[in-house]
Amino acid sequence: MPATETLALVSEKFVAVLKHEVAEEKAGALGRCARLLEHALRRFRSHDRPDLNRERLLWDLVERVEAFVIQREACGLRDSRHALRFYGVPHEAIARVGARRPAQVRR
Repeated sequence: MPATETLALVSEKFVAVLKHEVAEEKAGALGRCARLLEHALRRFRSHDRPDLNRERLLWDLVERVEAFVIQREACGLRDSRHALRFYGVPHEAIARVGARRPAQVRR
């Protein structure tokens, strides 16, 4: 086998291994984002009084929803509607995705 063919095979194998590792990392990151989303949902649902703390928890949830959707898109999963329904993300959080947290509700 000529050296160029050997080099091409080694390069293909290296690229395949690298692609596999990147896919594993994306999947792991998606799992971490999902766990953070679940945690934010539990915290938000546990606080039902309409006060400043609930508003902070809502914005925390919005940030977790945003991160989850972005990570799903990085994994090639473009439509997050089903996943957001699966987790039961409230519409008031979804409606704020992409908006900026008001200064009075900063952490």
